[in-house]
Amino acid sequence: MNPRAALKWLGAPGLAGLAALALAAAAAVAGQRWDARAAALQAEARALRAQTAPGAAAAAAIAPAPASLQQWQAGLPTAADRQQRLADLLELGIRLELNGARTEHRLAAAEGLERLRVSMPVTGGYGQLRRFIGAALAHDPALSLDALKLRRASPLAAEVEAELQWSLHGRAAP
Repeated sequence: MNPRAALKWLGAPGLAGLAALALAAAAAVAGQRWDARAAALQAEARALRAQTAPGAAAAAAIAPAPASLQQWQAGLPTAADRQQRLADLLELGIRLELNGARTEHRLAAAEGLERLRVSMPVTGGYGQLRRFIGAALAHDPALSLDALKLRRASPLAAEVEAELQWSLHGRAAP
């Protein structure tokens, strides 16, 4: 049978069926490639997870969690260290050239713990502010940043006005 006779014999529905069959074969080949690629990516993800698991275990071994509330409290700085810790925080801001007009402090103590809340408005570059926060948190493990508000005077301003709310946690004097 010659090709013209075969086309005439199949007609339009037969040609559409042949085209669909060819597309299905092409999709099956592409699907196999996609499956192989997905399997390779999953293997890579498993390998990356296996690499990071020892790092997480090492980090946990470096800083083990306290077994009890009493151990956690015993690890906090004493009330006698409060003024030096506050001075360190303020000095760090000065060394990083952040301009601060004033700070406010409030001390609260309950159940053997104390919390000195420090409200600190500062002005400076965004990079300076990030370095200050990172350095302060790294310097004092019993310090927490409770709130941060940022504001620019205008979209083109280089400096940021920030309101930082810190808490210096410690053991209350007996």
